[in-house]
Amino acid sequence: MMRLPFLLLLLLSAPALAATRPAYVLRIEGADAFVDLGRADATRSGERLRVYRVVEARHPATGKVMRDRFLLGEVEVLEAGETLSRISAPEELLSRLEVGDEVEPVNPPAPRERPAAPAPTQAPLASAPSTAGPSDAERTALRTAWNAALKLPPAERAKVWEDFLAAWPQTDLAGPIRSEIALLHEAPASASAAGVPAAAVAPVLKVSAPTSALTDESLTIGLSSLAGPTPRAAMVHWREQGSPTFRTVHMTAEPHGHFRATLPEGAAVMPAVEYYVEAVDPEGTTLAAAGSATRPQHIDIRRPPRDERIVLRGRSRVRVSDEYVDFNRFKGNDVYNLFEADFLYRVQTALHAVRVGFGSYRGTGTRRELLDTGGPSQLVGYTYGFTELELRLHPSLSMLVKGSAGVNREGLKGGLDLGLRIGSEMGTSLLVRGATIAGIGQRASLALAWDAVRGWPMSAEVVVTNEPIGEDLGVRLIYTVGRSVTPWLDVTGRVGYQLRDINHSGLTLGVGSTFHW
Repeated sequence: MMRLPFLLLLLLSAPALAATRPAYVLRIEGADAFVDLGRADATRSGERLRVYRVVEARHPATGKVMRDRFLLGEVEVLEAGETLSRISAPEELLSRLEVGDEVEPVNPPAPRERPAAPAPTQAPLASAPSTAGPSDAERTALRTAWNAALKLPPAERAKVWEDFLAAWPQTDLAGPIRSEIALLHEAPASASAAGVPAAAVAPVLKVSAPTSALTDESLTIGLSSLAGPTPRAAMVHWREQGSPTFRTVHMTAEPHGHFRATLPEGAAVMPAVEYYVEAVDPEGTTLAAAGSATRPQHIDIRRPPRDERIVLRGRSRVRVSDEYVDFNRFKGNDVYNLFEADFLYRVQTALHAVRVGFGSYRGTGTRRELLDTGGPSQLVGYTYGFTELELRLHPSLSMLVKGSAGVNREGLKGGLDLGLRIGSEMGTSLLVRGATIAGIGQRASLALAWDAVRGWPMSAEVVVTNEPIGEDLGVRLIYTVGRSVTPWLDVTGRVGYQLRDINHSGLTLGVGSTFHW
């Protein structure tokens, strides 16, 4: 049964044999595409070209590389240059067109005459195919029968070829097709009795990625389809080791079943990058190509030798912020303003970072039952300096200890702030904090920060506090969004809403800027 497929492929590819050389789609721009056929190849405007998809796959059992091509459709030459031509394709075909697809003229130029060969010593066989070749209609019918018979059991496959012979009794392949039909009828009855199409071949996918890299290198991951249907999409899910969430990069399709993706700049962070790769087959099913979310692959990240510039990058930060908080609809009797400026240096050891700074707290408050009576308000103020230490317990777990000391109307006062961060400082994290300041009040907060949109860090925060005079509790809901203006400057905006009860509420407004290097 091997003779028929060979002859069929030979027949279906007959137009390509007449071409002087292979030609390809070189570039796609919007509704136009460009191919390497021009006036030098006798190509003219208005000429029709056929486009083929070339498929190469390595057989998983024999290891043999198999190659074939399949007709995608026809296009028209809009403009022929000396060596290139601009073509126009129907919208449906254009959406499937890829760089690397083969093209050939619908009516290729006749091949040059060859010198006359000596006459054969014996007459050719009666069943030899005609040199004229099959017509386009016969080739189309043959291709249709071939595709229909591919996944059928032997008995039904034989019926397809019998119907083809009935429609095309004068075909040059009548002899090989009849032999194929006879062999199919001799196949075991169990194969025909199954009555179901053969199971689809599972894709054989190979992922290539470095096992280690330096912190200043870009990380590129590739995927190759070695056998079976080519995936229609592929993606890489990656994260810094210890981060609780993965980010996704969609891979770019390349000719011959290859996909490639480069992780964003700065992704190579010590000690390692974890990743896994998934592909989507033509039916829409997601396939695991390498690793999984629970068992990811690793790329070890190392620092370049004798490169202090890399060691010091991203260690320092200066931040300035100001926040206005109102609990009673701008009436001025339950409000405070907080200004802070600080400098942070990342040691990147067990003591991960040290932060020092100063702040100014100014507010006015009174008990909730007096807010609407015009009763006396209490002025509070606190000018202070502070130091905060961040202890790295695990790549995704840190403890923060902040102590402050300053003066108010009553003299020297102090404050304490404790925090626990779960996740990456630069990525997605959850921060739980609790603080107390003498003469002002207590505060507990829960903040979720994320950087899903590159260059737009955001956070959402819930705060429970009795500031500014340490009396009635209130709840604050705050949203913060930042923007990376330059590689060394970020700006932030902060809005929120807070309330003591349904009748006493107000807004939060805040701004800030961060310089880092």
